Amino acid sequence: MITDRLLLVTFMALAALLVIAWVAARLQTGRRNQGLAQAFADSTRSRLTFGRPPAAGGFDARFAPAPEPFEHLSLVYRGGATVDPIGLLVRTIRGSDVLVVRGLLHTRPAAELLWARGQIPDRALARRARASLWVQRRSDLIASEYAVRGADTTALEHVFVDLQARFGALLQRVSVVADREDVHVEIVLHGAGLRSTEAAALIATVRSLGRAALPR
Repeated sequence: MITDRLLLVTFMALAALLVIAWVAARLQTGRRNQGLAQAFADSTRSRLTFGRPPAAGGFDARFAPAPEPFEHLSLVYRGGATVDPIGLLVRTIRGSDVLVVRGLLHTRPAAELLWARGQIPDRALARRARASLWVQRRSDLIASEYAVRGADTTALEHVFVDLQARFGALLQRVSVVADREDVHVEIVLHGAGLRSTEAAALIATVRSLGRAALPR
């Protein structure tokens, strides 16, 4: 009887510790995400408005007004940065630790670029109209292949390599395309590894990417 009670007490104590650790991790992650969101808010003179306020699970936001050269610029973050067993399990199953930056330019891009970690994006390889206009390139600096399209992609490629140099370990996809109505520039990266001190540099580089894509 005494042994059973000791086992029950031990189990309840461990369960309580796990709950406390989970709550603490969620609170820490929530504070971290609030700091990251604030860093994005401070990265431009625009105001950051939230469709989903910063919490442990992430946030949705857009810049109002969107900073030049964008007509619309938004952030979608899903995931956390601290030890959270339940959150870690969810992120493992869903692969949801992502920060997505989406921008719509005032003018359609004249230079386009596609990159995905470990591969050339499918749309640049598809056998369809205009697909042959995509040109595959390789950068020894970032040891990666990507595809470009347009009359003059030099400036766009230069900013892309700079983006890789700054955030290469976090980046998953980079897309600058003219044939979408809703988004021209889309950057996907692991948000958990992004420090709040890097938010301003990320937005500045995304803006440079947008400028480099515009007609000259």
